[in-house]
Amino acid sequence: MPSCNHLNAVRMRLVLFFLMLLPALLLGACRQAGDGARQPALPEAQAPEQVAAYKAAAIAEIGVAPGWGRPELVTSVNTVGWEDSAYISPDGQSLYFQYFPGDMFRIEDVFRFHRPVAQGGLGADAKQLHRYHHGPMRGVSPAYTSDTLVARAEGAGFAAPQRFAHSRDGRNEWGVMIDGEGAYWYVSHDPSRELNMDLYRNDQLLPIPGRDKFHEDNPHFVVSNHGRELFFDSGNRPQAKGKSHIWVTRESAGRFEEPVMLPPPINLPGSTEVQPHVGPDGRLYFTSARDGTIAIYAAARTGASSWAEPQKLLWTTRKSGSRAWGVGEPTLTADGQWLYFVVVFEDGRQSFDADIARVRRKAGAP
Repeated sequence: MPSCNHLNAVRMRLVLFFLMLLPALLLGACRQAGDGARQPALPEAQAPEQVAAYKAAAIAEIGVAPGWGRPELVTSVNTVGWEDSAYISPDGQSLYFQYFPGDMFRIEDVFRFHRPVAQGGLGADAKQLHRYHHGPMRGVSPAYTSDTLVARAEGAGFAAPQRFAHSRDGRNEWGVMIDGEGAYWYVSHDPSRELNMDLYRNDQLLPIPGRDKFHEDNPHFVVSNHGRELFFDSGNRPQAKGKSHIWVTRESAGRFEEPVMLPPPINLPGSTEVQPHVGPDGRLYFTSARDGTIAIYAAARTGASSWAEPQKLLWTTRKSGSRAWGVGEPTLTADGQWLYFVVVFEDGRQSFDADIARVRRKAGAP
């Protein structure tokens, strides 16, 4: 396993997951580096106007499919902290997202502070804490965990985010979605379950076959003429052969069937597919790096277990000097007019930030 000083491959993997592998999950990997591992220096903080300038330029460079407008940042909720795991309620009135008050790609720094905080105090590292905390705390407790926040629509934007009522101190929680029956689904790393990432519904651990051995992430539950289906992604089930892919399990009378990996052209051998979202038109929206860019795709459903060829909707152009590192986490309003998503930025000095953006469907577009 690579040490924490060799981050390039780790960072790319984390981009595709949009930091669903949280600090506690990285603890075991970082232990390989040992207490005396050399830590690279963090970059100097940039002025707000510099940050705004490179983010505006990066948003303008995101590739967009015909039928959609230009992406825009949801500035009323974004900070220099990490906003991720976006979910817009079907009526467009509530925006849920994961928040961490820092740069989560600095996994070596997260690890450095994880142990003294977990042991009940910051100790000698207290003076360094601000170096990986780039944003306001916003209800996060303890400092090294993440929480789900929710912002209510106000005017053309959203009011100040508040902590989601069901967030719990001491746990990393993300991926909240609200189904048509009013239940909320989410992912949590429960310390009592070691390193597992598990799916919950209304605070109850879901009895998905294989949950004790495998990870489940990014839930999306939908009821249609195909039944009660829970889509999620997983990166350590044997059939996936070391890649993260999208799976589905059907629920009947409170019992979940054995999860099935979606067939091509959704999941492709040697590729990565994550963050499923079933749109109001029944299409499956997801994130993949199948063509070398980190992009959001949409695929029409053609049968109970079949899908049309996915179409690329949003993608990073990877132009020289572009600060848009990746896009993902698609989520749509019920009228299909607004697609919300997450952008990961890089400021040119190996410092990263994730923000929420949105793009509107053009009038008359399919």
